[in-house]
Amino acid sequence: MDQTVPKQSAQTGNQAVAKKLLIVSSYRRPCGIAQYVEALEGPLRLQVDCEVEIVPLPVDIFRAQSNYARKAAKQQLAEIVQLARTADVVNLQLEPGLFGLTPFSIWRRIRAIIDASKRVIITYHTVPQIQGEKFSPNVRGLWNYVRSWRGNYVFDRLFRKIRSNPQKFRHIVQTYREARNFALIGLPVETIYHQPLSFLSRQERDAIDATRIKTEVVERYNIEGKEILGCFGFLNEYKGIEVAVRAMKYLPANFHLLIVGGLHPEGISRHTIEQPYIKKLTDEIEATSAEGGAGGDLIERVHFCGALGNREFNEVMVACDAVILPYAEVGQTSSGPAAMALDLGRPIYCSRNQCFKELDRYQPGMLAFFEVGNHVELAEKVRRSDGAGRERVSARDAYLERYNAESRAALYLRAFENLAR
Repeated sequence: MDQTVPKQSAQTGNQAVAKKLLIVSSYRRPCGIAQYVEALEGPLRLQVDCEVEIVPLPVDIFRAQSNYARKAAKQQLAEIVQLARTADVVNLQLEPGLFGLTPFSIWRRIRAIIDASKRVIITYHTVPQIQGEKFSPNVRGLWNYVRSWRGNYVFDRLFRKIRSNPQKFRHIVQTYREARNFALIGLPVETIYHQPLSFLSRQERDAIDATRIKTEVVERYNIEGKEILGCFGFLNEYKGIEVAVRAMKYLPANFHLLIVGGLHPEGISRHTIEQPYIKKLTDEIEATSAEGGAGGDLIERVHFCGALGNREFNEVMVACDAVILPYAEVGQTSSGPAAMALDLGRPIYCSRNQCFKELDRYQPGMLAFFEVGNHVELAEKVRRSDGAGRERVSARDAYLERYNAESRAALYLRAFENLAR
């Protein structure tokens, strides 16, 4: 738990009383939402005239199934509920999987926090899919169907509760599309706020010494004088990193690819060293290397950097000449690596899925698109530096002026003040 000294925001007699914002989220753990809250924390504390407290969700305990874990989870939830009762506004960073494994336990915990709260801001890192998930008779299809059903179970009950008292809630989403869909399902338009993700404050960006960082990174990976491409984030099937690997075959030998990230802690197969997605990537590299071609041996040109801390992650991205995001279409609403690349002004090549098309609406022309899975198109656009053209640079600069960590914190401030009144 992290807490500031209360600020003066209201007077009761001669005593200053600060209003309190409680953020309920994963925090200081290897998790994209935790990293988002950590990035939001500094600018938020500077802007919000209230006491800010962050209570970390015990994600591992909530997801465990032993009798001991269930007892510990009950105790931890009671502590969070008690803190929620004392806050003027509670911000729930909502990803259902952070609250448990089964839809019933997830909803029970979310409902308990909401019921204890006077007013609630919900930040949606996952939203229900309008189309839904079709059932496919295979392991992956079954898992996706069950995951979709779990989310729908939680969201159906959440929206029912919200509609029973809509002015108790404010909603923060990442895209125009989500804001529109939330209005279509009956949430009041004036309670919905939308803005894309951002991580770095202006002060953090200004402190970056790009020349020094580039020198250090190329020495670290022994790639001096090379064109550096990077794929970033947890290694997962939907990230499509193998598309970037295949594209390397059609790029000159001076292009190198850095794969930055490790397996998500909850995605590691237990009791085996055979991790399916790692094997898929290494098989792709070895197979493409065996084929030969103008690009040379990929084993020499593709580098696994592993899971890095936030600072080193950012430094490697600064050193990259372009960021590659070859994601599949999975109904994702936002991308942390895309947001970070925009914060750092990096050229971005991304698949034309709904997530990135929605991001591009905030500043058309800032992203270089290729069709999902088309490694040949990706290679062609990288070769001709499509992502680094003058118009794209100008578009990214304009985007960063409007959408940044400070404006994101200001969005929370508007929602907080609107509710706290």
